[in-house]
Amino acid sequence: MVKPVAYYTCMTVLSSQSLRFKREIYAMIELLTANHYKKMPWKNGAGYTLELARSAGESLTDFDWRISMADVTTSGTFSQFNGMQRFLTVLDGTGIHLNIDGVALTLKTLQSVQFSGDSLVSCNLLAEVIRDFNLIYSPQRYTARYQWIETSSALEFFSSADVVFIFNQSISTLELFVDGHHFRLEQHQSIYMHSNQNVKHLVFPTSPERQCCWIELSKI
Repeated sequence: MVKPVAYYTCMTVLSSQSLRFKREIYAMIELLTANHYKKMPWKNGAGYTLELARSAGESLTDFDWRISMADVTTSGTFSQFNGMQRFLTVLDGTGIHLNIDGVALTLKTLQSVQFSGDSLVSCNLLAEVIRDFNLIYSPQRYTARYQWIETSSALEFFSSADVVFIFNQSISTLELFVDGHHFRLEQHQSIYMHSNQNVKHLVFPTSPERQCCWIELSKI
């Protein structure tokens, strides 16, 4: 389980009940940096993945969901995750050719694909090393929303998902407000919201540049 980076406190004078509520809310919001991501070997032993967050445990296969990124340095085959669903996005690099169960496609920067963890997948690099971003989850236990946000306009969302995860890919700082509280994410930093039964109100102010991934996971 990812360890919290920070628990935020309120600077105003509050009643004990209000302060307890504030602490409960902030204990469910984790600001994650590269120092808190965990390097894990691929199942096939051909490389490493950097785990950003996961449901529980440390096994390579025993989880309900996992969010990660990895550097793909050579062409080859993907590990299978039977019974799971996968999303994959190219973060950096020219791109890759994929063959998924005999169907060929090409992904370039910030293009994504969804496929079954049971699929037979191979890849060929278009040019140099690429870095990809991944969500793997159990469709028997969770429903998932996976969306890249690139618009510079102000945005507002409400979410009742069990897990909300926001990852900043841009070199520009990503600003957002969660229930009125201000957060700033540098490149490759994340906000991980979980274990909160309340509806979450999120606002992205206008930004000259935005490249972030929005993930919601809801228990079935």
